[in-house]
Amino acid sequence: MELITILILSLGLSMDCFGVSIINGMAPETLQPGTKLKVALSFAIAHGIMIMAGFYLGGTIESLVKNIDHWIAFLILSFVGLKMIVTSIRSNPLTKAFDINKTGVILSLSVATSIDALIAGTSIPFLHYRIGLTALILTVVVFIITFIGIHTGQKIGLLFGKRAGAVGGIFLIAIGIANLLPLLI
Repeated sequence: MELITILILSLGLSMDCFGVSIINGMAPETLQPGTKLKVALSFAIAHGIMIMAGFYLGGTIESLVKNIDHWIAFLILSFVGLKMIVTSIRSNPLTKAFDINKTGVILSLSVATSIDALIAGTSIPFLHYRIGLTALILTVVVFIITFIGIHTGQKIGLLFGKRAGAVGGIFLIAIGIANLLPLLI
């Protein structure tokens, strides 16, 4: 069960990356050689670092909130999920006011898309998941999803770009709800 939930969590957290990479892949003629790989690696590494940072932050407060940890995980994941849904609804996938080929832009987008991983990472101690496995799976999933998004952006951008964040948000909320099921049964 842990592995499946980590995979679903990883897919949910990677949806922001998917949306951003689709948008940047819509004009492949503007991408310099190697940019696709740089973006995918940067997004993946940022997510791995952020989920571990969140884990250690969450671990410091675990003993203080042990009796309500399922509710905390539910609230954190639901908050992040709702934020992703609202952001995807309000965004315009055709708006692109930056040059993805610049290293500073890639790093900025890496941090921006991985903030959700930091927040979600604080729930990992409450779920009692192994952080090494979680970070590894998240990093690999984000790399693959980002690379697919930027590589296929031109083909699927207008169809799916704006919805990717909403799908990720729904995944995170579902994980939060599933975390409450043992309390309700």
